[in-house]
Amino acid sequence: MYGKHSLFRKVVRINSIRCYTKENKKLLEFLANMPKPNSSRIAEAQRQRQHISKKSEKYAPSTVYLQVLGSGARGAPNALYLFTDQKRYLFNCGEGTQRLAHEHKVKLSRLDHIFITNKTWRNLGGLPGLSLTLQDVGVPKITLHGPEGLDELYNATRRFVIMKDMNVVMAKCNSSKDYEDSVMTVKYVLIGAQDNILSTEPKPAKKQKLEEKTPVEFEEFIHDDTDYYKKETGRAPDHRNNQVKPKPKPNNCDKAYLKKKTEKVLEELQKQNCSTVAYICILKKRLGTLDLEKCVEFGVKPGPLLGQLKSGHDVLLPDGKIVLSKDVKTPDDPGPVFIVLEVQDLTNFNEAEFSAHFDDGKNPRENIPTVIVHYTPPHIVSHPTYRAFMAKFGPTPRHVAMNSQNSCLGSEAVHRTQHRLHLLHADMFPLLRDASVPALWTPGAAPHADSPERLKALEELKNKIAVAQFQNLIRMEGASGGDAALSDGDKLELVSARTLTTFHLRPKKELDRSSEPKLHIQDYIQETMGADGFVASLEKFRSLADSARYAKSNSEEYPRVVFLGTGSCIPSKTRNTSAIVIHVDEHRSILLDCGEGTFGQLVRFYGTKQVNHFLRKLKAIYISHLHADHHIGLIGVLQARRQAFEELESNKPMKPVYLLAPGQIVTWLSIYDHQFEPIRDDFTLIPNQSLLASNFDNPNPELTSAVLASMGVQDIKTCLVSHCPNAFGVAIDVNQSYKVTYSGDTIPCDELVKIGKDSTLLIHEATMEDELSDEARIKMHSTTSQAIDVGKRMGAQYTVLTHFSQRYARLPRLNAHILNDNSVGIAFDNMQITTSDLELLPHMYAPLQLMFAEHCVEMELKAQNRARQKQRTASPTMPSSGSIQNHTTDNNMNIDNTDNITTDLQHTTDSNSTVTGKNDDAIFTDANATDSKGKHRQNITDNCVR
Repeated sequence: MYGKHSLFRKVVRINSIRCYTKENKKLLEFLANMPKPNSSRIAEAQRQRQHISKKSEKYAPSTVYLQVLGSGARGAPNALYLFTDQKRYLFNCGEGTQRLAHEHKVKLSRLDHIFITNKTWRNLGGLPGLSLTLQDVGVPKITLHGPEGLDELYNATRRFVIMKDMNVVMAKCNSSKDYEDSVMTVKYVLIGAQDNILSTEPKPAKKQKLEEKTPVEFEEFIHDDTDYYKKETGRAPDHRNNQVKPKPKPNNCDKAYLKKKTEKVLEELQKQNCSTVAYICILKKRLGTLDLEKCVEFGVKPGPLLGQLKSGHDVLLPDGKIVLSKDVKTPDDPGPVFIVLEVQDLTNFNEAEFSAHFDDGKNPRENIPTVIVHYTPPHIVSHPTYRAFMAKFGPTPRHVAMNSQNSCLGSEAVHRTQHRLHLLHADMFPLLRDASVPALWTPGAAPHADSPERLKALEELKNKIAVAQFQNLIRMEGASGGDAALSDGDKLELVSARTLTTFHLRPKKELDRSSEPKLHIQDYIQETMGADGFVASLEKFRSLADSARYAKSNSEEYPRVVFLGTGSCIPSKTRNTSAIVIHVDEHRSILLDCGEGTFGQLVRFYGTKQVNHFLRKLKAIYISHLHADHHIGLIGVLQARRQAFEELESNKPMKPVYLLAPGQIVTWLSIYDHQFEPIRDDFTLIPNQSLLASNFDNPNPELTSAVLASMGVQDIKTCLVSHCPNAFGVAIDVNQSYKVTYSGDTIPCDELVKIGKDSTLLIHEATMEDELSDEARIKMHSTTSQAIDVGKRMGAQYTVLTHFSQRYARLPRLNAHILNDNSVGIAFDNMQITTSDLELLPHMYAPLQLMFAEHCVEMELKAQNRARQKQRTASPTMPSSGSIQNHTTDNNMNIDNTDNITTDLQHTTDSNSTVTGKNDDAIFTDANATDSKGKHRQNITDNCVR
């Protein structure tokens, strides 16, 4: 096996095995030959963007501020955003950056440059997903700045992060040449061991080649060249045409060639081997503004003399009078300085590199930094040597800590949704154990009644619930701690960063914390309890829930399923990407899929103290397929699990987690282990191919004893499903009375029905509503009715729908016949269910419709608009090319498709950009839509109350 242990000597070859029907093959071949409308849209967006960029290059920026996106807390990304009225920049891009940017409307569509301080997952885990989002909104090029080899991340992810419409280039970071543009000058400070021709220190051992580090049994996987966003046509891949043709050898007698080769060798020998890059950023000088009244007083007439005065030149008037520039304009802004650095080891840290900015009485005042951002780990920040270094900048700079000492996870939206759902069922939707966002409470605050008929009893109920939830929240771990500023005896202040902490650099210099997220629990309760008909529907559901609670014999019932991510494609503020926890028993758990931000979701749900306890109980991680929204969070979870074991300070070695995944994942993990950080000892890979149900005619005794016993389950079987190459579904027999089947992403699949026969619970993707069945088929996803039908065919007792398109951010749109099905439930992020809870799920939809009435009305209006468009454009046989183009986007995303474009994610652009990137149903343009909104809401209310 890849990792510490090797359980199998033989891997089943399945290159020629596919489960596509002939009809699907014809459709996929048809789609493969269709033009890609998304590419032309991106090209137009790029042209517009370049035009805007050229217009702004003539002037220095007038508005500049630094804003914290991710605080660096455990479970939160490292991300610092630099806003100017010309360009945008990002310093580090940890996993979850784009989700926070979406929630807080930090628009990244004009981002050009990303600066990475250190090649760790904490700093670059969000790059794959963010890069694809930027590509989709028309960013033509992204320049990466950072340690050498940073761009290898894109080589490692090239099979599931396809950069066709955006170039990613690597800037040459060296101490002799600065980066400069119309906004600022950036000086690179290389921090790390020197490795050049004059070095006397022994050189580190040469890294093994990738092939040498990979076990023999994975040779067929390590050179995987599959495009996981190119739909299969059922043919076995032909590798003959993929071979790289050798380049013709140059003439070695060519003197120019020999000279160039010699210079290249010398450059490699003298090159610094830096592990970290710090950035000293100096904004461009901005000229002061002319005081026209003073110009008139001095007798300066309109014309070229005004321009000379503004440029700082004194002028001679026709009457012989000299007018000084300083007398008629405000002072120039020389350009503030800020520094971003990360020091992992004080041994190789040369503080003299920053000496030009020390407050030593010799350097000019404009050289003293306004802000210094420290990604440096807490144990080094607290070291006397580092504190002495910080003190050399004097009392003027603001020192900002962006590391694991912080606690702010940065999201208010997840709490807002959870507080509302908590009203339905406190156990199924527990309040999140993230107490890092302060909760505001105003005792005796007047309710926001929207009509005089509001009953006093209803208002009292709202406040009673809100008070109880507020008190519950402040009792949680860490609620009294927060992020406090640190200081020492020399009055050196270190500000703990929180999401949306802002440092204004121009036109004024100040710290602004007014935008930092806060919880408004009273408002969440008010907007929910105030919905027409909700109270009556809630009481009806609670009576059912109380009956079930009395019948429940054990409050710690197992198995327990926790949904961490229930959305498709990319994270939104309401639904994160795929991740599901199965608590087998008190001591063992399994994670099904691991989308971006999964570890952050774990921290929110279990809390900063209990999350390590959970990670130590995590025995296996199952990955259904190699689309990034199902596995890009894996490295973050693996690293956090290792930290959880290190916390124990035990001499007992950590047992690696079992990784059940397509064998081809070894390529990505091997390259990351080889080029970035060691992770190979953190897991033991068991290819899903080895768990195929067809292989169980001759069961593997090693699998039964080693894996199943560790996970505490009786059996695990996989099957190939119809979605992309090497996509799998899984059935897990937890015990004799409980079986759970998980579809991953797929259209309805007979093989899944077979392995999931008589399941207790089927968790099936339901990406789209029934009316979008053609689009679902094109993108190889299921509709809600199709998923429910799979459950009926396999005889599943209950079916829970998940993996919803982000257009259904709050609630999916279900047909009326589904609402009467007593075996179907809807998954939400941060929902936990036991076997006893399953019978309640079908009854929950009525109050949910009322809770999210505005969203339901919007979905109905969009459906009406689509129906009208379909009547005008659809052909009687197959969707026209125009219709398909409206629903088909570039498949080369890090996600299965781009149906998330209907949301207001990063596709929302800056105010001076015309790129929107919306689908046909993203907005409704029909004039009657608004007029009919109230009628739809009333219909929903009437139906739910009945």
